[in-house]
Amino acid sequence: MLAGSQAVVSAWQRSKLVGFGRATSDGVFRAVLWDVVVASKHQGQGLGRRIVEALLEEPALQQVERVYLMTTNSAGFYRQIGFIRACGQELMIKGHELSQR
Repeated sequence: MLAGSQAVVSAWQRSKLVGFGRATSDGVFRAVLWDVVVASKHQGQGLGRRIVEALLEEPALQQVERVYLMTTNSAGFYRQIGFIRACGQELMIKGHELSQR
């Protein structure tokens, strides 16, 4: 997972991982932010914003036309950073575990 990511950002408090995010990109058209997480104890302090901003500043993402992300319950947070809802698009999933249901 990490080796296949073009950008990886981590935040530490001493030796404890408290925040993380990664991105993949083709370097031209699209990039996707993945796994942006902040330990609950550290949420609301700007750490998530700093992680996302650091990912977006990575050279591999500088020239892409669009940056995508998926979120279950943090849309408000991402709107504050400038992301908008992608109307007209539909999330499609294909996976081995899904086809066995």
